[in-house]
Amino acid sequence: MAARDVETSREAGERAPAARLGAQRIAGLLIFLANGFCMGTWVTRIPDFKHALALNEATLGNVLLAPALGAFVGMPMAGWLVARLGSRAVAVSSGAAFALSLFGLGFARTPVELFLALTFFGVSNGVMDVSMNANAAEVELAWGRPIMSSFHALYSVGGLAGAAAGGGLAHAGVAPAAHLSLAAVAALLLVGLLSAWVRPGVPAPEPPRNPFALPPRAMWPLCAIAFLCMFGEGAMADWSAVYLRDTLGTSAAFAATGFAAFSVAMAAGRFLGDGVSTRLGPVAVVRGGAVLVTLGLAAALLIGRPMAGLFGFASVGLGLSCVIPTVFSAAARTGPTGSSIAAVATFGYLAFLGGPPVVGHIAAATSLPVALSLIVVGALAIVLLAGAAGGPAPAVQDAGGRPGERLET
Repeated sequence: MAARDVETSREAGERAPAARLGAQRIAGLLIFLANGFCMGTWVTRIPDFKHALALNEATLGNVLLAPALGAFVGMPMAGWLVARLGSRAVAVSSGAAFALSLFGLGFARTPVELFLALTFFGVSNGVMDVSMNANAAEVELAWGRPIMSSFHALYSVGGLAGAAAGGGLAHAGVAPAAHLSLAAVAALLLVGLLSAWVRPGVPAPEPPRNPFALPPRAMWPLCAIAFLCMFGEGAMADWSAVYLRDTLGTSAAFAATGFAAFSVAMAAGRFLGDGVSTRLGPVAVVRGGAVLVTLGLAAALLIGRPMAGLFGFASVGLGLSCVIPTVFSAAARTGPTGSSIAAVATFGYLAFLGGPPVVGHIAAATSLPVALSLIVVGALAIVLLAGAAGGPAPAVQDAGGRPGERLET
């Protein structure tokens, strides 16, 4: 009887870390969901602010630079903070700040107030983006197999949920201030409830002194992959509909399906990505995805037909879907988790924002199909750089952030 009790106690002791790690994963997934929800919520109300503040296109464009400027400050700072405080403290506090930033947006009454509110929105989002990815990378190391894509899939779900709810409330005539306040309360409550379950994270033993220093050479290939991947994502966001409507002469309704095809394919790829990465490995996922982008988009641009365009855009979404999650995982294994992911994220975000204007200028000088072929060239470069996505072998940690046994859960 005593031996049976001992065996039962041992089994319970083995299950406890696995259960705790499972809870940490769920908490991390919901943090990503909250981030996407806040972003999707804001995007749906941009037309209301344009109308309420009587902004023309140029002024609105200038105001919308604020989140980008804020993120460029927040992302490098996030790596520095994670290295000193651990990923949980930074992810939870920046998540709360990101939720609260919706209040400021809702009550902006002038373009200057909106710009300032969006700057805070961008800073808090930049810090949250890096710290939640750092936390997810720590959970993945302890999990013992690829799971990073699932976190990004939940971000996509959150964005779609926020956009759907926002569109419905806007259609029902709910004022932006009321809508954004409700969303802020919901996101704040979710982050607060999750705070105790998020993986603690471990501060770096030797945190970097300068948050804005260039990444080490070992990180450059990963930064390059992130840059090329996000260049393609940004170009799809801004130019897919324009290509279908103006270059191929489709209706506005059909043109809107271009970005939808890209987005749905990307979300689907992220849900499938972890299983594929487990079977084939991270290098094959990145290289295979880049090959799919190269062949799919090149064929679509050469054929020059609407349905081929949809196929090409879906190929880009599916092919790029798991590149950034895989690169973040590799970055976390290459150097200090927070600062490494911050470097990759900053380079990627630079391309996401800078890519669309580059495509526009090249299109003006040549044609839009020629400009979009830059995505094909970038994908070919990713094929050559994909070996860096393997990174060093992961050092598995237990559920409390210490070296431990791999948990096959």
